[in-house]
Amino acid sequence: MTSAPHNARLSFDPSVLPIAQLESLKFKANQMIESIQLLQRTIEVGGQNVMPAWPDILSKYNILLSQSHSLSMSLLGPGHNTTSSQTPGNQFERLALHPRVAMTDQQLDNELIPLLRNQQTTDVLKIENDIVRHLSEHMETKGSVGVLNQNANTSGNALGRRPEYEDVLRECEQIRAEHDERIDRAVRAVSMLREKYDWKARVAVDQEEPEELEWDPRLDAEPSGQALPNRAGARGESEDTPNGRQSNDSDEEEELEEVLGNGDDQTPDATPGAGAPPEMAGK
Repeated sequence: MTSAPHNARLSFDPSVLPIAQLESLKFKANQMIESIQLLQRTIEVGGQNVMPAWPDILSKYNILLSQSHSLSMSLLGPGHNTTSSQTPGNQFERLALHPRVAMTDQQLDNELIPLLRNQQTTDVLKIENDIVRHLSEHMETKGSVGVLNQNANTSGNALGRRPEYEDVLRECEQIRAEHDERIDRAVRAVSMLREKYDWKARVAVDQEEPEELEWDPRLDAEPSGQALPNRAGARGESEDTPNGRQSNDSDEEEELEEVLGNGDDQTPDATPGAGAPPEMAGK
């Protein structure tokens, strides 16, 4: 009886594999990895303590969203072979990863096992647990932590009992509804401010500035008393406003204050009224 050779190969015909579809999936997956890395570099801004432009983040996120949707559709609806000899369906479901040659344990752990991984890595799982725990600490029901904790103290709980998953879902729905209300109020406030103040006029550059363009350094040597009347007169002209302007502004400020509210229950204690406009800060 002869023993099988050590480097025996598995007889397999690669022509039955959907090589073109697999190469397409590989290309799309690499595109997503590059887009994720590009979005990460955009948000980090090289470690600087700055916020990148929102349109740049949104455009890169939309690209990533489009690529993930394309990959999902390719996985769910690949080209089906509708011949009579084969049952139509997702051809990827009938594929299995198997080495063609014998592998050592070290090769198996380093080369094959990572391709079979279908669970979260340790780092991703740790970050997810930290996020869930941080959110649970700020919830009345304590989230899933409060549900799974059998020895939880219910004395400080608003429910007076150990929370259930339905209670956690209701609180999450309430948090989302309150968040949407804050968004609506913020959008209304920004819209009212945009209608009240002509931002184009505020940021526009006046091209006709003869006093600055024709500035002469020799004028600094003149006595300061000669230039004061003109400056005072210019200031006085700029401060003159129609009589009805003040009343209109007060009405708009009252309407804006109604939209924003007092901010006691919506604004953190550390920054009371941080979102209020300048004219409301002094009230």
